[in-house]
Amino acid sequence: MSDMYFGIERTSDKVEQDESEFYPDNYDRREIMNLKIYCDQQEKGCGWKGELKDRDTHNQTCGFVEETCKNGCGEILMRKDMENHMQENCNNRNVDCDYCKTIVTFKFLEDHFGQCEMYPVECEYCEEKVPRKEVNQHVSLEGTCPGCPLECQFSEAGCPFIGTKRELTMHLQNDFIFHLSRMMDQQSNSKALLVATRVSLAKRECELENLKSFITKEIGKPVSQSDICVFEWNITNWSEKTRKSLVYPNWCIVSEPFYSGPQGYCLCLKLYPGGRRFHRESHVSIDVWVSKGNYDDKLPIDYQQHCKFSFTLIDQQLDAKNVVLRREKTLKFTPERTCEAIDDFLSHETMKSRSYLRNNELFLQFCLQLNMP
Repeated sequence: MSDMYFGIERTSDKVEQDESEFYPDNYDRREIMNLKIYCDQQEKGCGWKGELKDRDTHNQTCGFVEETCKNGCGEILMRKDMENHMQENCNNRNVDCDYCKTIVTFKFLEDHFGQCEMYPVECEYCEEKVPRKEVNQHVSLEGTCPGCPLECQFSEAGCPFIGTKRELTMHLQNDFIFHLSRMMDQQSNSKALLVATRVSLAKRECELENLKSFITKEIGKPVSQSDICVFEWNITNWSEKTRKSLVYPNWCIVSEPFYSGPQGYCLCLKLYPGGRRFHRESHVSIDVWVSKGNYDDKLPIDYQQHCKFSFTLIDQQLDAKNVVLRREKTLKFTPERTCEAIDDFLSHETMKSRSYLRNNELFLQFCLQLNMP
C-alpha cells in the first residue's frame, strides 16, 4: 500500500528503512551546544558562564572542583585551595628542620626534634639553651657552663672535691700541697702493687712446679712445660649470675676459648652457678667442652687416650695457706667433640664455709695433662 504525499511516495509503516538513509541534524546540534550554561560548581561559588560546548574544558581547570590531596594525607579540598594546603597545611608535606636543615615530613617533625643533633636543649645546671650535640662539651672542664659540677683532676689520686668551674679553680690554687701528698701516696701504692704482683707471679710459678711434680708422681714419668695446659678463669658479678642460673635451668657462664697447647685442641668451660640435673639448686656444676679449632686437621682424628684434667677453686682468704678445692677427672678427644661434666663440683654450703667467693668474684683454675701418643 502506497500513496503520494507532497510528491513523495509514501510506503507502508511496516517497511523497515536502512540506517544509512538517516543523517544527523547538525543544525540542531550546533544550536544546543551554543546554549549558555553555568558551571556545575555554581553553588560552591564558581561564577563561570559559557556555552555548553566549553563545559568539559572549563571543568578541567575549575578551581571549585574537589580533589584528594596528592601528598596522600586523605584531605579532600577544592582545586583552588590545593596548592596552599600542600605547601602550608598538609601533614605529609616536606619541611626543613629549622636547626639542622634536614628535610623531614611534617607529621614526623616532633619526633625528629627528639633526636636532632642541633636542637637546642636546656642545660640542667645553668638553664642555657645549647645544641644537643654540644651539651657534653658545654659541661666539660673546657666548656662554658658556669654551674656544672666538676671533679678535681686529682680525683684518681684520691681527692674527693667536686664543684663548679670557679670553685675548682680556687681549689686547685689553694690545695697544691694536698694534691702533691696524694700523688706521692699513689706512687707508693703503685710500687706496693707492683711488688705484690711480682710475689703473686712467683707464687704461681711455685704452684705450677708443685703441680708438675704431682703429675710426675701420679703418672710415673717426667713432664715438660708443653705437656701441661693451665687456664685461669676469673668470674665476676657472681650473685647476679647465680640468680639467672636459678631462674633459667640451662643458663650458664661460658669461658673464652683456649687451646690445650701450641696448635692443640680448642677447649672452653661452661659453669652453672645454680647446678644442673640431679644437683640443681644445691651445687655449682661445670663442664669442659672440646670444640672446633684451627688446628684440627693436624691433630689425631680419633684420640681415645684419656687425659687427666682438674678444676681448682682458690680460697681468697688472705691468711689461707694452700686452701683450695680440687676436683679431677679424665677427658678423651674424639671426632664427636666430647663434653666432660662434674655436676657436683661444689655445693652451695661448701662455698659459704670458705672464702672461695670474695668481692662477688671467684678464681677457677683448669689444668689439663696431655699424654700425646
